[in-house]
Amino acid sequence: MSPALADPSNGLQSVAGITDAAPAAAGIVSDDETVLLMIRPSPWFIAATTANALPAALAAGAALALATLDRAIPWDLVGAVFASLAILLARAAWQSVDWFLRLYVLTDRRIVVRRGAVPEIFECALSEVAGVGQPRRWIERVAATGSLAIMRGPSKRSRRARRFAAARSISTPPDARAASRDAPRHAPKVRVDPKLEWSVIVDSESVRRTILAAVARYR
Repeated sequence: MSPALADPSNGLQSVAGITDAAPAAAGIVSDDETVLLMIRPSPWFIAATTANALPAALAAGAALALATLDRAIPWDLVGAVFASLAILLARAAWQSVDWFLRLYVLTDRRIVVRRGAVPEIFECALSEVAGVGQPRRWIERVAATGSLAIMRGPSKRSRRARRFAAARSISTPPDARAASRDAPRHAPKVRVDPKLEWSVIVDSESVRRTILAAVARYR
């Protein structure tokens, strides 16, 4: 493996917070890949993801609070509040482990995301990257962070196959070409892959430009 930091001289934007690639990338990046960028989410990730459990915690607390109206139930309002807090604390503990283990990697071939308290690895070839969106939740605006949504499209092999099929259609009989023109055409499918999201990162705009520069250069 030949780790490399993003360098403006090769068309990639430098980004603060790049970690040493060699130890962190063990088991993720193959020896013949070059690491262009490797970052972890901001600590605000814990607060942002824990906030997702707030509706469930409030609903559980409200249900338990209503249950206190029945004197036969050995529960009080304080217990309902503590139950809601316990849900949020459990969620925060789980997301803290996820934050500690989560890693976002950009190489000269792929985008790789390691995520989850029980880590899973998801990847996407640069040839399949159709764009990078920037969803930004309210808590990310407060924390001056952002997220990146990776949009996947057809690979280079698929695009080459379509061009080859289009070239072959030129030599087909006129009737067959007419039928082909009349057939419904479908635009290449582009979708956002939520498993590849780079969630709650610092300087997300610079990171987005770095990914797009890598896609333009290496796809």
